Amino acid sequence: MIGILFATEVEAQPFIDRGVPEGTVVSISGMGLEAARIATEKLVKEDKCTTIINAGVCGALINRLERGAVYRVSMVSTEHLKAGVNVGIGLGLKRLVTVDEPVFEPKRRKELSKYGELVDMEGYAVARVCETHDIPCILIKGVTDFGDGAGKEDIQKHIAPVSETVAEAVLLCLEKPNESRNKESGFWKKIHSFTKVEHTIFSLPLLFAGAWLGAGGMPTLKALLLIALVGLGARTFGMAVNRILDRNIDAKNPRTKNRELASGTLSMTQGYGVALAGAALYFVGCALLGSIVLKISLIPLIPLALYSLLKRFTPLCHYGIGVALALAPLGAFIAVTNSVAFTPEVVLLALFTFGWISGFDIIYALMDIDFDRENKICSIPASLGSSRAQLVAAITHLVSFAALVLLWMSVGSMLSFIALLVSATAFGAGYLQRIPVHVRFFPISAIAGIAGALVVLLG
Repeated sequence: MIGILFATEVEAQPFIDRGVPEGTVVSISGMGLEAARIATEKLVKEDKCTTIINAGVCGALINRLERGAVYRVSMVSTEHLKAGVNVGIGLGLKRLVTVDEPVFEPKRRKELSKYGELVDMEGYAVARVCETHDIPCILIKGVTDFGDGAGKEDIQKHIAPVSETVAEAVLLCLEKPNESRNKESGFWKKIHSFTKVEHTIFSLPLLFAGAWLGAGGMPTLKALLLIALVGLGARTFGMAVNRILDRNIDAKNPRTKNRELASGTLSMTQGYGVALAGAALYFVGCALLGSIVLKISLIPLIPLALYSLLKRFTPLCHYGIGVALALAPLGAFIAVTNSVAFTPEVVLLALFTFGWISGFDIIYALMDIDFDRENKICSIPASLGSSRAQLVAAITHLVSFAALVLLWMSVGSMLSFIALLVSATAFGAGYLQRIPVHVRFFPISAIAGIAGALVVLLG
């Protein structure tokens, strides 16, 4: 059963007039976060809906959007809680900010535009309920106004025709379900969310770059596949152990309380199982890469397993993850050379990796600055404040980029110079205040790291 939630009868009527398809149920919640939450809970618990579509009108926070256009939402946050709920992946999707009161003032509109392109009064509540119950959520919003002084008049004037367009979009969505209505089983979906395998993108290009430097060019396909296996295993192990050790902290933090172990949607036994599976992949890959790699295989696992504990003791904890990832290109170098005689180039690559992820981890911690202070969690933002923390991050990134420039001077080409510029641009974007912090951490930091690896791979 698919639940389709509208805030008002005016928004719902065009869809109802077209005939409610079999296997769907329409609900009209009323306006506001609490009304939307209650209505969504009813759709899930009483109507047994396994997918929720929240459809209706919204305001645009940026002028380049078109009035009357209908947009799918990728992420929704609130005016006061900037950590959002991801509800879709794809090109052209927009970010939505849910507010308690309508937006009709230019100053408020400008502030909200730092965190999204669309604004409504219900979407976050719907998405949060769906996340809690681990069911797909689709947000479809049509623009009636631009959150300015003319907003009230624009809503009244355009709500009917825009709702007609929204109804057509919902029907199209029902006919052609996409990735938000994935068919993963509940368990495997939780495992995917728990491990975040896609974040291997942070380390895989750098592993390959380390292998390239070791081989003096393209390594064998077998070596690359085994290195990828080792990277996947290490990433899975590290993420699982991090979640296990931080589960009590995560449970207190509003931003992380819905993580699988913190919320209880995965058991500790399952968490340990994922960690052991990651370690098994890692050791199998190391063994197949050779005796030297296997002998030193425990060394990278130590910072991977323990870096999350550093936040209990020191604000320099961000550099712990830097050490963990810096070992990746060094390990790949050893895998193809069977030697620990590192070249200056691979040392520069490791230094770049260290500074790159450490600096972005400092930026990431900006989201938890108040929570960390209240709960005595050590971090540079909690210790120094937002501005000074970003200065420390910037200095760390300058060292990282300097290492990348030296690396390009040693192994680069004109083609890899483009990668160098892309990395520099991504580093700079990490300090644009209008970009939400979570976006600066991913995907912007990933772009900086991948481009850095391409300086080697295209050189």
